[in-house]
Amino acid sequence: MIGDPVSSGWQPSREPAPAASRLLIERAHEELVAGNIADGRLQNVRSLVRESWERSWRQRVGAEGLPPLDFTADALDAYRRAHPLAGAMDTIRALLLPGSADDAGVIVAVGDHAGRLLWVEGDLNQRILSGEMGFVEGANWSERAVGTSAPGTALELGASVQIHGAEHYNRLVQPWSCTAAPVFDPEDRRIL
Repeated sequence: MIGDPVSSGWQPSREPAPAASRLLIERAHEELVAGNIADGRLQNVRSLVRESWERSWRQRVGAEGLPPLDFTADALDAYRRAHPLAGAMDTIRALLLPGSADDAGVIVAVGDHAGRLLWVEGDLNQRILSGEMGFVEGANWSERAVGTSAPGTALELGASVQIHGAEHYNRLVQPWSCTAAPVFDPEDRRIL
């Protein structure tokens, strides 16, 4: 059935969008990054985000810096050609980037099970801006690489997530808000 959460892998969040102000979230983030993991201000942060921050902190993810590039250009091209989602890219573009993709006002990225971005398409200006924080094809956006982010946290949880502004673990990403959902193989339920 189309839209069936069980078969699609999409699960609506039961947790409300962030009610805490950006400033409260930023202060809680500063305390956690400084090692004050029991600071009371962390209770102002959504549990989904707080738990991701704690995972990021325990794994010693840097709160600043660009994500690693995991592919050379040639290796990325070969990997994309063989990836199971390569054949779905025209449909993804048609559904999520109708009309002129360069003027879409949004970016759509498709990655793999390890959090590596394989395709980053959409609005040209937005791609240039996001490229400054390393949101580019071949970059690793897993939680282990960049901390809390929609792509990495969605993979970690195996569920769709939204990460808003200051909820990102990496300060370079905090001006952005993102949504991500893992894509599951319909036969074996592995994340593609």
